[in-house]
Amino acid sequence: MYQTCAFCNAHLDGDGGPSGLGVGRRIAFDEWRGRLWVICRACGRWNLSPLDDRLERIQAVARAAQEGRVLAATGQVALVRWRDYDFVRIGRPPRVELAGWRYGERLRARERERASVVVPLTIAAVGLGVAVNVAAGGSFGFFVWNFARMADGVYVALVGNRRVTLSEPPVCAACGSVMQLRARHLKDGRLVTETHADLALVVRCPSCGAEGALLTGSDAAQALRRGLTYLNAKRSARRHAELAAREVDQMGGPERLVREVSRREVTLRSLRPERRVALEMAVDELAEITELERQWQEAEEIAAIADGTLSTTPELEEHLRRLKAQAKGDQPNG
Repeated sequence: MYQTCAFCNAHLDGDGGPSGLGVGRRIAFDEWRGRLWVICRACGRWNLSPLDDRLERIQAVARAAQEGRVLAATGQVALVRWRDYDFVRIGRPPRVELAGWRYGERLRARERERASVVVPLTIAAVGLGVAVNVAAGGSFGFFVWNFARMADGVYVALVGNRRVTLSEPPVCAACGSVMQLRARHLKDGRLVTETHADLALVVRCPSCGAEGALLTGSDAAQALRRGLTYLNAKRSARRHAELAAREVDQMGGPERLVREVSRREVTLRSLRPERRVALEMAVDELAEITELERQWQEAEEIAAIADGTLSTTPELEEHLRRLKAQAKGDQPNG
């Protein structure tokens, strides 16, 4: 297996795990068609593995994937976590489970970002407290504790001020102004059921306060993720992560949770804290698995051409026939 990405020339990290390829930490496989890819973490492109011994390597990855935990899935693609590896399984997926560890990774990244804001401000407070608070006879510890809370509020305000990037800024139906949305403006947004869209979000106009626009599709997903990140920015969100992961699982997966919230048509900030965290988990997982499915379709087109060109010997054709025979009954729909 090559050591660098065929598309961006970045080094392919990881050791390939059970695939035996020697590289890769995120590996995609299709048992039915006999495909095996290493996904580049730098550019996200899928690198097709050589045909040599591909059958045995796919079987090894498939066995490991059966022991892993399914994080999210569509009708054709499942994202599976096994130890330190991510597997993208092409074909009919097993039951969907959404794990709390994955949101935990996002929370840890959020905590690092928070620390970059809170820690410098708190350190500055120590010097100020020594010079002012202690001299005035106050409690130094109480002063620093209160300042730390203030610094945490500064971080939440920064998150709330982040711009929501859309394909085109919506125009308010009530006042006619162009709606320049920021994360804090989404707290009163409402997920609703829309016949022609998987995701639909009603948003309020920052200028007049009326419900001025309906976002759908990728715009709705982008706005929803920004708004939920802001609402879940407080430190207390970590306490709700385990309950939230269980709630997604009990609902039957991220898609069903989104449908349930859309059916109720309540504002995002009126949701229970654990439900808000669960919704953020669900939206993030759906966005990732949708992108993986798009990448797979692109990679499959390339693989079909490559394997059609290279797979000319009877031995290789027999490998593919054996693979299809073993995968019988688990072939993808469509």
